Amino acid sequence: MDNNTSNTRSGNENLFSLIKELFLEIIALVRQHYLLLKKEFKENAIRVVKVVVLMIAAFIIAYAGLIFLGILIIYLLSLIIPSWLALLLVTAIYLGIPIVMFVYAINLIARVLKEPGKVVEEFKKTGDDAEKWLKNMKK
Repeated sequence: MDNNTSNTRSGNENLFSLIKELFLEIIALVRQHYLLLKKEFKENAIRVVKVVVLMIAAFIIAYAGLIFLGILIIYLLSLIIPSWLALLLVTAIYLGIPIVMFVYAINLIARVLKEPGKVVEEFKKTGDDAEKWLKNMKK
């Protein structure tokens, strides 16, 4: 009987030892996944920051290029027409483009507010088309 009791105790101890080991392994696995996820998020965040910085730099360079283009157009037009008229014409173009874009944006917003269901359906259709395209790209 003592032999049976000692076997049962050692069997229970082995079982508890295995369960304890299993829980420790699960905790270690979850921790490793957490650390890996944290590292991936950090790498992705760094990539996003780099992209944003590059986009800002590109915008600044493009804006400077646009300014110099305007100066060049004013200079070239001043060879044909008076300088004040060339400056006025280029300024009107530089102000006209954002005004046209603003009016277009207001019209789009008005259309969304008039028919929100239709716009949502169009977005869904566009999303579905993009999803199909991505699936085709994976193949």
